[in-house]
Amino acid sequence: MVSFINFKLSEKSMNWKLVVLAIGMSLTFWDIFNVPYIINYVSKQFEVSTVIANLPLSAEMIGYAIGGVINGLLSSFKGRKIGLLTSMGLVSLGSLIGFLSQTFSWIIIAEFIIGLGIEGEISVVPAYISETVSAERRGRAVGLVTASGFLTTLIVGPIAVALGGEWRLLFLAGLLVSLIALITRLWLPESPMWIAKKEMKLSWDFGILMMTIVWFLSYFTGYALFSDPIFSFISSHGFTNTALYFTYILYGDPLGVVIGTLLNDNFERKCSVSLVNVLAGVVIVAWFFSSGSLMLIMGFMEMFLQGFKFPTMYAYTAEIFGTRIRTLGYGIADGIGHLGGAIGPIIFSLAYVNMQLLSFIVLAVVAGIAGTIVGIWGIRTTGKPLESIKG
Repeated sequence: MVSFINFKLSEKSMNWKLVVLAIGMSLTFWDIFNVPYIINYVSKQFEVSTVIANLPLSAEMIGYAIGGVINGLLSSFKGRKIGLLTSMGLVSLGSLIGFLSQTFSWIIIAEFIIGLGIEGEISVVPAYISETVSAERRGRAVGLVTASGFLTTLIVGPIAVALGGEWRLLFLAGLLVSLIALITRLWLPESPMWIAKKEMKLSWDFGILMMTIVWFLSYFTGYALFSDPIFSFISSHGFTNTALYFTYILYGDPLGVVIGTLLNDNFERKCSVSLVNVLAGVVIVAWFFSSGSLMLIMGFMEMFLQGFKFPTMYAYTAEIFGTRIRTLGYGIADGIGHLGGAIGPIIFSLAYVNMQLLSFIVLAVVAGIAGTIVGIWGIRTTGKPLESIKG
């Protein structure tokens, strides 16, 4: 009876922790998705050129690459809690600068700092959850917190449109939520696994190289599917209101995240990560050759697969590293991997202009390679205690 009561208390405690982390993670994805709207509004107000208008997005991408490594290293040496507070503190600072911006340069600085915080958040949260929940619940717990972020895709657009160009309010919303998340995190306990391993030597792990390549290829494909040629592709199939039909297709993404979360502990994650990337490559080619309503269905399926893989890959990436290097490895893999998101749309766009079929084949091959790498060199993790995987 006593053990049962302790288990229930532990479950309630973990649920509270997940809610606290979900608040910050939802804000993280809020900032990711509201950047295009902010750029659209502020570039008109400050009357900057098209090239200059894209600098905040580029600055945020650079922030991703740097922030994951820095916060991952900080969390490796000083603890997960300090990493969780640092990431949310950076998002708060960036949001404040954005809200108070007097020139377009302020917006660039704000998005760079927010980028540091966003990737710092992603490098620590899955690791912290993985280290503080049971092996049987690890995948779903990471997925639930991840889903809280991806589901903001359903509200960012309508809110941004409803604000009617009041871009400062988009920063204000991020500032208020980040402060709430920052304060509530003060009560989070430190990871017991980090405490037990903090004196161990920090050593390189081959998995970092593997997952950096996998994330680079994954973001290459994922961000390419958000680039301008996709709208041209939809238009070429007779759908005139491309933004509307792209939205129909895009809703496959949050649905994939939800389903991926619910099934995250039911299948071996190595196999899930491998299979979903390979399937995504197959569907991309099928999408190109489809027409009419089937084209929309195939596009929806592609976005579904893109969404499905994220909670699985987030959990898997946290699992394959040892405790001592977990956050640093995660920060390097996902942070540097984001550079694929900067390169993918460019290569896809250049290929699309010259030969549309080739551009889709490129995305299919890239997705397939990502899945193949995990299938060959990945390790099994689902249901295993972290100590028995890498220690």
